[in-house]
Amino acid sequence: MTRTNIFSSHIKQHRVSYVAGFALLSISSLMQLLIPQLLGSFTDKLQLGTLNYDDAVRFAVWMALVGIGIAFFRSTSRIYLFRLSRMLEMRVRGELFQHWERLSATYFNNQRIGDLMSHAISDVGVIREVTMQGYFNIFEAFILITISIVAMVGTVNFWLTLLTMLPLPFLSFVAYRFNKRILQQSSDMQRAISDMTSRVQEFTAGIRIVKAFVQEKEERELFTKDNGHAVEMNRRFVRSNSLFGALSSGIVGLSFLVSVILGGTMVLKGTISLGEFVAFNTYLSLLMGPIENLGKVVNQVQRGWASEARLMEIFRTQPDVVDDVVAKPEIDRISGDIEIKNLTFSYPEANRPTLRDISLKVPKGSSLAIVGRVGSGKSTLVHLLVRLYNPPKGTLFIDGHDIHEIPLRTLRTQVGIVPQDQFLFSSTIRDNIGFAPYPYSHEQVENAAKIAQVYDNIVEFPNQFDTTLGERGISLSGGQRQRVSIARAIIKKPSILIFDDSLSAVDTITEDLILEGLNSVMNERTTIIIGHRISSVQSADQIVVMDEGRIVEQGSHEQLLRLNGLYADMYHKQQLDQEAEREEDQELELARRLLGESRREVSAGENAKLGGASKVSFSKGKLSGGAGA
Repeated sequence: MTRTNIFSSHIKQHRVSYVAGFALLSISSLMQLLIPQLLGSFTDKLQLGTLNYDDAVRFAVWMALVGIGIAFFRSTSRIYLFRLSRMLEMRVRGELFQHWERLSATYFNNQRIGDLMSHAISDVGVIREVTMQGYFNIFEAFILITISIVAMVGTVNFWLTLLTMLPLPFLSFVAYRFNKRILQQSSDMQRAISDMTSRVQEFTAGIRIVKAFVQEKEERELFTKDNGHAVEMNRRFVRSNSLFGALSSGIVGLSFLVSVILGGTMVLKGTISLGEFVAFNTYLSLLMGPIENLGKVVNQVQRGWASEARLMEIFRTQPDVVDDVVAKPEIDRISGDIEIKNLTFSYPEANRPTLRDISLKVPKGSSLAIVGRVGSGKSTLVHLLVRLYNPPKGTLFIDGHDIHEIPLRTLRTQVGIVPQDQFLFSSTIRDNIGFAPYPYSHEQVENAAKIAQVYDNIVEFPNQFDTTLGERGISLSGGQRQRVSIARAIIKKPSILIFDDSLSAVDTITEDLILEGLNSVMNERTTIIIGHRISSVQSADQIVVMDEGRIVEQGSHEQLLRLNGLYADMYHKQQLDQEAEREEDQELELARRLLGESRREVSAGENAKLGGASKVSFSKGKLSGGAGA
């Protein structure tokens, strides 16, 4: 959103509709002025004794017609104007979501989910209320106050009107005094709601950790604290709002007091008639509702400004990663030839470079494996390949083009990545595998699941591919989530396929099956595999070992073993671990066999005893039978 003001841009965009809606409201307000005149005429006729039955019926009919007219035009204007406010709510929320989609990953690294939810729900809701009730009440108050004062001066008495209106300017003073307080307290209340929402979101996302560490009581105390803070901020806001409303009502009551005392005196002196006095107080009653509503409007407008300021801060945030000015729209496909030249990269908040002097060539259709200690920069390198962050210009090339020349849509469409976190959406397995702008057939989804070795698990579910997953795919095991993520990347048939430590949650047997299935997929694609297990990377065409942001070793599996460096050290340690695991498995298997043999021996002994007892019983029976014979 490039506009500088949400409210003004909305009014400009729908100015014709607003004019029509306010015109209907004006007709309703003008019709309300007929009621004091009818009541005044009725009172004068009644006082003079000239009121007859026909006059009473005529007054009743006119009052009914005016009431129906007011209800029709006021309701129509409310529907018209409130519809515009709902349109604004839908537009702002939609533009906010689209803007979030445009923002870079660095923005979300520094934001809490609760804050984002509060912006999308609470702040946008406040904006809607301002355009719904705020504009309606402001315009109605302006129309009624203006025409009522004109009518009171023109038809009743100038001095009575002037003296009655004298207390009302104090409303402006009171509104000014409460301006900053209400604005600050509104912001505090919204922040407290954001904190509480974030607390609930973190609790629900980490419920298994909470239960595993028996932290229910502590979490409940933290939520109680945030909840109490939100209530306290709301109480302060309500107190200020109530005090403002009370002062406003007191000022309005003072105007009524002046009207009754001064107007009553004028009636007794004959300066005005009883009917004019009744009409004057009816005019004043019509004024009091809109004037009191102005107090609510001040509250709404202050909250609206605070919410608008928070939303505009988001809209003014620009994404770090966008199509560069040197981007070439004609590049709509890439083949996967990658070259990195002297790449040094630092995160914005980092004190030192994460990657240092990286130079590397990955020919089209070949495979590259990246291994190294935790924090050595492996994932950062692949994040730069899909431009989640911007690499320095002239350092990263694909098909001979600087990566900044390739449109983001082309780049990210042609690169399939399986990230470390294996994020899945709360949808069906089919939707998660076929997560793309274009639809996939059932056969394509099944084939991707088979390659990723997750097909057999899926068909065991009652609804198979139509099984709905829980939040973040929590209803699947870690290994199943990883394999569904792999299937999601495979089905795209990208030119570059990246596996960011995506086989860590599966056993070695499943890993071998996945790698075997991926061979057919990897043959025609440039493949990059980040892994910690040497078994998952040793068959790559080339392997690079990273340490502290640098490439310290490079070559094939056999070449790196001959170097006897970091890679060889990792390999031998893993070999020892695997050997220890095999020995442990053999010991467990031996123990199970011995336990099984012991059970069989015990069972055989018991059967022998039971067999002997049966023979004895049989012999006894036989003997007994013989005796009986």
